[in-house]
This record gives sequence, C-alpha cells and structure tokens, in this order.
Amino acid sequence: MTDTLDSLVMELTAQDAARLAAQWIADLTAALESGSASALEELFTDDATWRDFMAFSWDFTHSIGRDSLVSRLFDLAKAADLDGLAVNAQQPPVAADGRVHAFFDFTTRDRIDRGYVSLVPGARRFAAATVQTQVISLKEHPEQTGHRRKDGKTYGIVPDRPRWTSERRKEAAFDDGDPAVLILGAGHNGLAIAARLGALDVPTLVIDREVRIGDAWRKRYASLALHSTVWGDHMPYIPLPPTWTSHTPKDKWADFLESYATLLDLNVWMSTTFLNGHYDEDAERWTIHVRREDGSIRTLHPRHFVVAGGLFGSPKIPAIKGIESFRGVVAHSDEFQGGADFPGKKALVVGAGVSGHEIVHDLYEHGADVTMLQRSATYVVTFDSYHKYWSGHFTEDAVFPPEFADQIAYATPNLRSDEINKKLVKLAAEADKDLLDRLAARGFKFEWGPDGTGIIGSHMSGRDSYQIDIGASSLIADGKVHLKQGVELAEVKDGTTAVFSDGSELKVELIVFATGYEQFWNHIRPSLGTAAAKIDKAYGRAADNEYANTWRRSAQPGLWFGTGFIRMARFYTRFMALLIKAIEEGLEPVDPDKPTKKNPS
Repeated sequence: MTDTLDSLVMELTAQDAARLAAQWIADLTAALESGSASALEELFTDDATWRDFMAFSWDFTHSIGRDSLVSRLFDLAKAADLDGLAVNAQQPPVAADGRVHAFFDFTTRDRIDRGYVSLVPGARRFAAATVQTQVISLKEHPEQTGHRRKDGKTYGIVPDRPRWTSERRKEAAFDDGDPAVLILGAGHNGLAIAARLGALDVPTLVIDREVRIGDAWRKRYASLALHSTVWGDHMPYIPLPPTWTSHTPKDKWADFLESYATLLDLNVWMSTTFLNGHYDEDAERWTIHVRREDGSIRTLHPRHFVVAGGLFGSPKIPAIKGIESFRGVVAHSDEFQGGADFPGKKALVVGAGVSGHEIVHDLYEHGADVTMLQRSATYVVTFDSYHKYWSGHFTEDAVFPPEFADQIAYATPNLRSDEINKKLVKLAAEADKDLLDRLAARGFKFEWGPDGTGIIGSHMSGRDSYQIDIGASSLIADGKVHLKQGVELAEVKDGTTAVFSDGSELKVELIVFATGYEQFWNHIRPSLGTAAAKIDKAYGRAADNEYANTWRRSAQPGLWFGTGFIRMARFYTRFMALLIKAIEEGLEPVDPDKPTKKNPS
C-alpha cells in the first residue's frame, strides 16, 4: 500500500477493489445496525447521491447530499427491514477511472434487491459518491425463468392431450376471462413490459392497430435505422446475438420485435383499435372497448391499463395556402418511403430534426436536388460523439454486462444528470467543432437542448429538435444540400412554386414535411374520460424530478405509462412489472390511498 489514497488509486488491483468494497459494505451494515449517524456519515462523500428504484418503497426516489441521504437511509432501512448486505457474487468489484465500482445484494421486507456503489478516495478512506439501489424480484413470487421455467410439454401420459398451438391460441384469445393487464402498443415498450409480466405469470394482453408487430417501423422511410447501438439495445430475456449488425436498420428491428413476441409467447392482438375506456374506482377495474380486425367490438375488464404507444402520435402537418393545388408529391415523413423514386427532382424538406436530416440525406444519395428548410434552431451532435460521451457503458468492450451497466447509467439523480449533460454537450461541441463551424458558415442555426442539456434534455421535455449526424450535416456544410433558414413555407402557387415568408420562391416537385408528431397522450386523453383528468403529462419531469406518471404509479390508479428509448424499456419495465405483480398478489394496493386488498385471481 502507498502512503496516500491518491497514489493508491493509481495502483488498485482487482483484489484491492474487492477488499475495499467488502469493507465498505461491512461498515455500512455495522453503522445501520448500531444506529450511529456519525459512522454512517463517514461512508459517504459530502455531495453523495442515492437513487432508489423500488427497493425500499414502491416508487422512484432519490437523495442529494450526505445529510439528506443518511437521514433517509436510516428511516427507510428500518421501515423496509433491510437485511443481508453482501458483495454481489455475479459481478466482482472493478477499479476504474480512479474509483471502485461495486455491486451488492440485500433484501427488504418482501423483495430481493441489488445495489451499486461508486467509491472514491476521501480524507481517510474510500467513501461512496454514488449509490443506486433497485428491486430485482419478489421473495415469494419469483420470475418463471431458469429452474422455474414452464414445462411447455408435460412428459408422460396425458389423456386427450391438447396441442401446444391450440393452448396458445386459447390463452391469447381471452375468451374465458379478462387479462389482468391490457397494454396499448406493441412496440419495444409494450412488448418489454408484456414479457416482464409474462415471466411473473400475470395474464397480459397487448393490442395494436397495425397489421403486424413492427409495422410502425416498417412503414417509415427506407433509410431509417436505430440511432442507438447494438450493445445498448438488448431487450429483456433475449439479448441481441453477437452476429447482429452494429447499426440496426428499421426493418431488421421490426422483424426482431415480431420474433420477440413469438419467442416469448406474448399475447398480442394486431389490427385492433382502442376505442375508449372507463375506470370504475370502486371495483378497481377498467371497461375498455376495442375493435377487432373483423369489425367486432370486444369489451375487456382489466385491472391495469398500460399506455405504451410511444412519445408521439399522429403526424403534425402545417396548413399551407395552395398546397392542394401542388402538382408534385407532398408527404409527411411518417409516410415518405425514400428517395429512390426522385432522382433529378427538386425536393424541399420542411424540418431540421432527425427525420428531416435523414430524408435529405436519402434524397441526395438518390440524385435529387434537395433543399432543407430549417425554420428554427437544431441541436447537432455527430454519431461518434454522441456514443462516446453518452453511451460509454454500452460498447463492444464494456466492462459491465448490460444489466449491471443499466444500474450505473441510471444511478445519478436527474438534477445531477442535468449538470453532467451540460458538460458533455460542451465536450461534444468541441469534438465536433469543425463540422459545427462549417454548418454555421452556411447559416445553420443551433440550439443546445433545454438549458444546454442536449438530446437527453430535449427528449425528456418532448422536443425533437435535434440531429445525430450520420452524414446529412456534412452535406449541408459542404453545400451539397441547400439550406433555407429562419423562414416558413407560406404558400404553394401555380402548383409548382414554394413561396416562403420572406417572399423568396423555389420551384419544387416534392415536398416532405418532417414536422414531427402530436403528443401521444394528448391524442388518447379524450377517449379515457374522467380517468384522464388527474394526468397532467406522461413522461417529462414530475415535481420530484423523476419521470412524470411513467414506469411508476400514475396519478390515476390502474393507469400506467411506458415510453422512452429501448435501453429505458429494458431497465424500467422490471419495476412496473414487479409493482403490478405486488398489487395482483395483494402485497400493495391498487390505490395507495386505500387499504390493501387481495385481488381475485
């Protein structure tokens, strides 16, 4: 050992990391058992944070600063019967970046839990700068995985044995009863929560208006691909194989989602339209009407209704004078398929977010003469910088498997993450300086996300005015794609000419509106009647700076929301599913303001 902690950090071995983690956990156990506030305080840095995902209470909570953290930890540990703190046996502690990263196991009253701690050198010892805790499973109701998996076929003699396919059709039809959970939306969010609930043996049905699972992706423009990378895009229970492409084309992802539902025996009704729903507060059940493919109306009475339709609903198309007389092709990005049909054509793309950039890129590659209309400002970051600064735990050579990397990625409270994101935005801008300077020289205008928080802040606030560049920005910077900035498309005259708000004109043969979408919640709100009155917003920030009404209980009992990135779905669906299971087993009430009562099976 060296004389100072600073020099020790430079020499830490795996054995040192294991020893320091074990000592910290032992000291944490001793401090909690003794009730010594001073002993507990020594284990944390002054500005330490703790974020809990339903290990201690059935909600998402956080503390910032040692004083707040220590006080809450004492109270919650006692109230939740914290026990069994031990170093996690699956993932050994790691020394990296001047700190020790360690995972630990423990239990609370009815839960099996796992924590993460980041230890940094302090004045006298290594202390915790960041702590994250989360529920992993329910003690008495484990997932039906591994040794608890279903038989599929029962070996032996079974008179009049039904075929497995017949049993699956019967299960998915729900002719003899209602699902406990009805999920609206068969995208990655809806399917991930259905998979989690299925593993917990909670009868669940997913409905979607599209014909096939994945059609919401298949119908988008041909050049679309996921902007995340394969290492962060694993879904619950089925990781993407090592042969999977680094960048996932949208049709490939659509096919994977369809396969995912089949492989996990998820109950899905496609070509099914949600009509309306009413929640009975006394019965704690929904009455929901849906229209099936054959036009018949089916009435369902689930206890839980999960809206997993994504952030956005119907396309937004501005009203343009004379657009009905346009003799060319006009389309929203939602229905535009690609540039292959427009070589040599003059094209105008209205909008400068992700879709706008990718569509001008595609049109240029197919020989169109393209102009982008940037009406306001856009945040731009290159693909490489985005993943370097925001996806460091999800790479080919990542130190931690995704399940553990998720804990680290979601360990920091959002208020602290805001400050981190501001710094990362500046680092990315410096790395991308050459491109940004060339764009600015063309008249391109920039924004930096809400209060400088970039893509993450934009996404959380429901904004889509950002661009992860995979080539389109260079086309604009080099003048290969023309740019009009700061004006609006005001009129189409003579069936061929776009007239802008500054009086300038442009002959065009194709107009694509990459103008975004309405908020999905605003679209569905009217069909839920009084049940929607308590919901001010879905997603974004709540007053406690966790997600508003999303992945947790919403303000309306029995109504749940799930939305966000693929990585978010993998992480957050665990908590929603376990809370719903706890409610179904009578461990928790549907409405926390009412006494717990056992739900009928």
